[in-house]
Amino acid sequence: MSKPLTINGELLLLCERLEIARFLHFYVQYLFRQGLVLPALQIINFHELAKLPALAERLPSCDGSEKVHSVIVFADAASDLEQRSNIVASVRGKEYFLHRKTSTHFFFPGRQPGKRWRHGYFEDMLMEALKPEAASKENFLNLINTAREYLLSVNICRRQEQPFVNFNRQLLYAYFAGTEKYAGCNLAQAAALGVFDLEHQTFASLRKCFTEQAQNKISKS
Repeated sequence: MSKPLTINGELLLLCERLEIARFLHFYVQYLFRQGLVLPALQIINFHELAKLPALAERLPSCDGSEKVHSVIVFADAASDLEQRSNIVASVRGKEYFLHRKTSTHFFFPGRQPGKRWRHGYFEDMLMEALKPEAASKENFLNLINTAREYLLSVNICRRQEQPFVNFNRQLLYAYFAGTEKYAGCNLAQAAALGVFDLEHQTFASLRKCFTEQAQNKISKS
């Protein structure tokens, strides 16, 4: 039996994975410190895209669901973007979502300059914004390349059965493990310690997503 879900935010961030949910919790705090004021929000991890329709069916009957003005679905584009887009579009077409002020979605790793969603994963975006932890850029590149070579050799061994689907996820954690500063951290914890350049262009579409919600708050008030 599913645990009772109580809604306590005007803005719902529905996240496909725990790693995405944790990072967005950190990222909205980062934006707040920069002066971006968002509506009261709640982050919900629905674990995998296949479970999103079931969550969408539950939402209207949850305590506090009438408070919600906006909903954003965050998910990986992966390699089957069309199929995933159809699932999200089907959910957003449900009556509850249609009656919100705004209902939108965001596919990681974000948009291309031409506005199309890129194929890939949340960690692909983070990899592009990774900052060197080592004393020199050369040492940083050596560590990244060593981790990549190790994972590629592991992937060769796994290829017959189950190759890595999200390679950069493994690469980021392998890199963290080889440092003093980030060893043992999850992605959000490492972000809080400064491992990613949060002003990198790769975050532009994500920042825009939240900026639009802040503008909705201003127009509402």
